Amino acid sequence: MGKELTAKLSRIIEYGLPEKWTSVSYAISVGGTLVAADALGRQGGKSAARANVDCTYNIASISKVYCTVAVMQLCEQGKLDLDTPVCQYLPSLWMPDERYKQITLRHCLNHSSGLPGTLWKQFSVTELQADYYGIVYDYCSKNMLKAAPGEYSVYCNDGFTLAEMAVAVVSGRPYDEYIRETITEPLGAHSTRSSRLRDQHYPLVCDKQKDPELLNIPGAGGLTTTMTDLCAFGQLFLRENDILSEESKREMCRAQGVTFLKEDTSSLNYGLGWDNINYINADFDLGEATLRKGGNSFQFSSQLIVVPKYDAVIAISQTHDCDLPLIDTALRMLATALLEQKINITRRWKPVPAELEARAGTYLTKSSGMELSFYGCWAELISRDSAGKRRRELKTLCWDGEKLQNVERQILNFCDFKGDSFLMLTELNGQTAPIAQQAQPREKLSVSWKKRVGKGYLPVDFTATDLTAGEICCSLRLRRLKGTEGVLLACFPGLSDTGAWEMYDCPFAPVDNEMGTSILRIPDNGGRDAVTPIFMTVKGVEYCDIASYRYCDISLLAAWNGQRFAREGGENRAFVLDHPLQQLPKVPKGRRVIVYDDQLIPVYDSLAGGEFKPVKSGYILLI
Repeated sequence: MGKELTAKLSRIIEYGLPEKWTSVSYAISVGGTLVAADALGRQGGKSAARANVDCTYNIASISKVYCTVAVMQLCEQGKLDLDTPVCQYLPSLWMPDERYKQITLRHCLNHSSGLPGTLWKQFSVTELQADYYGIVYDYCSKNMLKAAPGEYSVYCNDGFTLAEMAVAVVSGRPYDEYIRETITEPLGAHSTRSSRLRDQHYPLVCDKQKDPELLNIPGAGGLTTTMTDLCAFGQLFLRENDILSEESKREMCRAQGVTFLKEDTSSLNYGLGWDNINYINADFDLGEATLRKGGNSFQFSSQLIVVPKYDAVIAISQTHDCDLPLIDTALRMLATALLEQKINITRRWKPVPAELEARAGTYLTKSSGMELSFYGCWAELISRDSAGKRRRELKTLCWDGEKLQNVERQILNFCDFKGDSFLMLTELNGQTAPIAQQAQPREKLSVSWKKRVGKGYLPVDFTATDLTAGEICCSLRLRRLKGTEGVLLACFPGLSDTGAWEMYDCPFAPVDNEMGTSILRIPDNGGRDAVTPIFMTVKGVEYCDIASYRYCDISLLAAWNGQRFAREGGENRAFVLDHPLQQLPKVPKGRRVIVYDDQLIPVYDSLAGGEFKPVKSGYILLI
């Protein structure tokens, strides 16, 4: 398994993740060999531990393929028959609709049973139900069929629960034990278990801080597994093995869906257990007989895609808060992996040439840095502010052999001028504008500037009526531009259009030990509002004049003990909150108070009003 390829594929996932997410994991095999696998994020629930490839994810309805394999094994042994009514295996089954006696295992596995759909009682629990099958029989006894068995295929969990029960009856052992003994253990997939048999050596990821999601329906959607083990399961359908015969695979992977609408081509693509036995995607050449099965629970969404043309399998699962478009993401990852073998499976896009990849790196605007990255046939432009918040600046860009463009028909290009490289964006209306300038290394920082990196500064000349000061220039912190020597960022917290605080990071480089100047020369809007920080020391305290305000170093601030406001016309007074602040001091008329958290983000401003909530620590500014 290649570390470099894994790192590249994991970045593809990271590009699409929102600000807050829990975990996503994947595995890819080509030619029967695992070429990449990773788990990103954390385990969630009550654990703050990082996720790893031994973590398991609920794969929900992908479990249906395992159930179908179990049925086919027993059919090979003559213990089950696809076209025998399932009630012959389950004599306790009864429904008020007499048509239930016509439901066969084939109907259950191709979604044409006519059963209601999903038994929700005890579907997802925090403690497993001992007599779940009793609940199933009771549910059936109180429901009518929605269609005659075999009339049409409509997605149905209930059919797979009956198939699971049939496996348990004829095998003479609990269904999940049968799966473990005849499928997952022989395969070496030791993590793949039901909720009841879950192996604690393989931690179950939880969405956010939720409790572990336990599912009572292993046949229809209750298996949990690592992605490497799910990928190994997918390989069963690409080569001969002792677990499932070639004849059974052919039966599972032929079109068995049923519809009464001649225009309906989707329902026909159900196999036995599979959502689609000939998955087609307009952007990728997957060949014929590509198998796809998805799964969705209350905490997870997952995909398993088997591509015979390239002898490839990709398995991927995410907690819901990741919100990735899983199929598109999985196929871009697979395409990128296959490019390592000089195989391009994209229909419209071409591999990014080396001279274009050389353009990758950090680009700067007036208030943020952007990272331009290339992989396979695609490019991503991601900004990340000094507080760690990230944003995708453009939708994924594709290289067509001539230009980088996305689905919104935005085109990204480059322009060079006197040693600088500029990102140029052409919109749908044909207008082109420079949006960023590539960062270039500068002279190494002097000792004076190194001492300022990471320091915080609070304003000394805010006024009681200055709204701007409370929305964009509330505090100052200096940071390095990661990966670029000699470039610094003046970082200001500012209110976004959504009302959330974001960091505005203004790039500059030192001129001497006390002064810096903007390094941007971007026409149009990208280069506006340059900063010129000027530092000075007065009575042992360092000050900075920048963006029309003056700020003082917070490292020497006294603790807040009820001190008064400064005299009128004097400097603002700033203090450290070294103990919880339960209530605000009385604010005289014409004065103002701002309370900051430890990161110098305002949490209360008397000019803006609103409710003050007690804080444990931070800073207070008396204006």
